[in-house]
Amino acid sequence: MRRRGFDKDESPAAAPGSARKQVESVFKSLDMYSNRKIAAEFTTAPSTAAKVSLTVGHWVMALLFLCELLVFLRVEERDHVVVDRSMGQRLKIGLNITFPALTCAEVHLDAMDVAGDYHPYMEQHMTKQRLDGRGAPIPHRAIPERANEYEHGPEDTSAGCQSCFGAETAEQPCCNTCDELLRAYGNKGWSAQEIKKEAPQCVDDTRDDSIRAIKKGEGCNLAGWLEVNKVAGNVHVAMGESAIQNGRFVHQFDPTRAPEFNVSHVIHDLAFGETYDGMALPLSGTSRIVDAATGTGLFQYFIKLVPTIYRAAPDAAPVRTVRYSYTQRFRPLHNQPPSQEELVMNHLAHAKATSPTAMLPGIFLVYDFSAFMVEVTRHRSSVAHFLVRVCAIVGGVSTVVAFVDWAVVRAKRLYC
Repeated sequence: MRRRGFDKDESPAAAPGSARKQVESVFKSLDMYSNRKIAAEFTTAPSTAAKVSLTVGHWVMALLFLCELLVFLRVEERDHVVVDRSMGQRLKIGLNITFPALTCAEVHLDAMDVAGDYHPYMEQHMTKQRLDGRGAPIPHRAIPERANEYEHGPEDTSAGCQSCFGAETAEQPCCNTCDELLRAYGNKGWSAQEIKKEAPQCVDDTRDDSIRAIKKGEGCNLAGWLEVNKVAGNVHVAMGESAIQNGRFVHQFDPTRAPEFNVSHVIHDLAFGETYDGMALPLSGTSRIVDAATGTGLFQYFIKLVPTIYRAAPDAAPVRTVRYSYTQRFRPLHNQPPSQEELVMNHLAHAKATSPTAMLPGIFLVYDFSAFMVEVTRHRSSVAHFLVRVCAIVGGVSTVVAFVDWAVVRAKRLYC
């Protein structure tokens, strides 16, 4: 029997054609570039607000990138505080200071520790350079300076053995120069104010580096370095002659001539230990000039020393040095006269201002050590860390700009 309406040419073999169409439609649906798969906000032209937000985003990216680049190029110093366990070490003090109103005959450097003991055998290299009234160096040989000792030039043996005027010792039986005579008097603890004016060695001494050749009105530059024990102490330049009495240093001076000792000074450089690039030296460049109204007096710099180990890089060789901070005080030789109001309020003000004083004019660098040591290491950010931060900037700013743009578009659709 034959089914009615059934064509023999029509059979299931015709199905592959329709299957091919179905496969093509499936592949077309997977086309990521099909316009019907792209959101509408990406196919429409950006509005003016979107352009502004995009421009602002680019500027913010550039600004943050510049800031991050500066942070990457900057070197960071990291401090680590530990207890200072070092003992028995020496401290090197580098000093360069100018006294515009004191001659090199009046400038003498002394050093002693906290117990008042002097350092007769310390290693040092100090020189004094004479300056004219304008501050220019006088073209003569620099005068050697020995802290805690009197200046002495080359020995003159042509005059035989001249007298020390009672200050002879077994170590120094002769005083052929004025400097040797002054040193002998200082070792005895005697004042040499008058002997300098009468002794033939001082009157006839005409060497350029002798004390006699120095003229009034000159200035003096004191420069060099010295090594002392690593304990608290002071280095000072003060009026008068320092002498050793019972193992201690004392200054002999005439108080009536103290106002003539002008302690105006300029500290060009003051360093403790070795220095490194970028190290802060607070006292370097300090200038203190006294005027006629204030008068001379005593300058005291109280310096706190902090032992420091510095490394230019985490794997670099350490540099042992000392950093410091300071406070200062100036005590005038004569107290300022009280005002009438002060006299009424305090009847002791006048007595205090006019009372005599035996203060020693000069400049004192009083130093003390901290019990802690600071380890300073310089660090620089790595390139990988810099790249990660830059990627974070780009991604973060892009996300924020996209969110702002979406919020603006959403607000327009809702309220416009």
